[in-house]
Amino acid sequence: PEGVFAALSTGEAHACALSAGGEAVCWGGNKRGQATPPPGARFSAIAAGGTHTCGIAEFGNLVCWGRNNLGQSEPREGAFSTLALGPNHTCALRTDGSAFCQGNDSHGQASPPPTAFAQIAAGVNQTCGIAPEGGLECWGIMPISDHSEKFASVSLGYGRTCALTAAGAPKCWPRGESRKDPTNGALLSAPVEMFPLPDGGVAVVNQRGYIEIYPPDGGESRIALDLIERTRCCRPGPGMLSAALDPDFAQFQFIYIYWQMDGGDPNADVFEGRVSRFPMTRDGGIDADDELVILRLRQTDGLHFGGAVRFGPDGMLHLGLGDNAEAGAGAESAADLSSLAGKIIRIDVRDATEETPYRVPPDNPFVGDPDARPEIWALGLRNPWRMSFAPNGDLIVADVGSRLREEVSIAARGANLGWPLFEGSLCVAEDKSRCDGVEGYTFPIHEYPRGYPGAGGDCAIIGGMSAPDGKYIFGDYCSGRVWALERTAPDVWRATEIVDLGDALIAFGSDADGAVYALSFGYLTKVSE
Repeated sequence: PEGVFAALSTGEAHACALSAGGEAVCWGGNKRGQATPPPGARFSAIAAGGTHTCGIAEFGNLVCWGRNNLGQSEPREGAFSTLALGPNHTCALRTDGSAFCQGNDSHGQASPPPTAFAQIAAGVNQTCGIAPEGGLECWGIMPISDHSEKFASVSLGYGRTCALTAAGAPKCWPRGESRKDPTNGALLSAPVEMFPLPDGGVAVVNQRGYIEIYPPDGGESRIALDLIERTRCCRPGPGMLSAALDPDFAQFQFIYIYWQMDGGDPNADVFEGRVSRFPMTRDGGIDADDELVILRLRQTDGLHFGGAVRFGPDGMLHLGLGDNAEAGAGAESAADLSSLAGKIIRIDVRDATEETPYRVPPDNPFVGDPDARPEIWALGLRNPWRMSFAPNGDLIVADVGSRLREEVSIAARGANLGWPLFEGSLCVAEDKSRCDGVEGYTFPIHEYPRGYPGAGGDCAIIGGMSAPDGKYIFGDYCSGRVWALERTAPDVWRATEIVDLGDALIAFGSDADGAVYALSFGYLTKVSE
């Protein structure tokens, strides 16, 4: 907007400024009302969070607008002087220097110490304050207490806290860079998979390239497999994306992993994606030196690698691959039967050897077609990030959309799920005649509109898993909303929202009791018993 302003603050996809007279003016993303300040109000300070905004109004009261799913936008009376907003939490300093916080407290970022501060700053799952004498105190995912020198200012990003000393020298504390230390945020920095172990406890797969074991007694976790130095992660490279235990683990103690190899050159255009098998003990010990490569894929940097390794009720290994899962592949490859990109493949790994790492099941739909890869089970997918077998054996796939739709489909034998001609049930081909003959396509059992990333809406479906009651649990990466999808009639499905996490959702996992957990950056949330 035009005008003269005295203060400016930006959120995920919106900005707010104060005029010289204290009037708030906001613009940008406004799905949650974060860019619609209360009319007629005057403020002495303003701060924008993820999808909420707060200001210090007349008499020092705290006034907020926008998203309030975690209490981050509750109005508060008091004498406040300074504001600091994270994506989903709000902190303020009272005129006596004491800190007040509200909203998301998943890591203690909204639980300040009883200390006076001269300054305050908020980041993702972290809040910091500078004491009047210059010492630094931080609370949240990475507690810091540094009074070794005087600090003049502090700033927080997603994974790092930085401060300037009184002399102007920068000092930073990285979050979770040590792969061996499960503290300081490394614990669940990028969890992409969680599953129960045969003897109790759970395994968590981290995109960076390692698997961490959490014992059933709640004791200290440990790294079971460390492939960080060999994993191409993250941007460039997708990293370690998925893992699954052998379905007959009592007899065949193996774990299968879908990951991307680091060839040593971060600027290389082409690298190798792999499905690898490693021996694994019942308590989670994995021998990193005993790798059998099941499948090699020549891949390029970018997006849409898919990523879910799943064993079906028949014991066959299924892998979902996005339309950029092979070098040179693009959207059109999803319909090309000579390419594995944009497909779900199904292979037999029971008697895998170096000479014959897998066999093609004879009942795969395109066996015998000279123009098709026989490994293909289903086609027409854009980015099947996660999929899950239902109790009745259906393979339920959540496919991330492009511009218009996010979708959940059943990938039956030989099914064409439509991409790139269809996004959900909508024809998106430039030449609409290419969508003729819809009887040849399998349309979603559920779809929802796609919003603008960063505007607080839904933008990327996170495929989930079947709960013990048969409902399919799924969510959205951008909004953090989670739904349960239930079949109410033979061809009728109903989705019911069950929780709003208020944070980016990465994946779903389960424990030994079958409870379903949502995996986010830094923490787990149980969403279904």
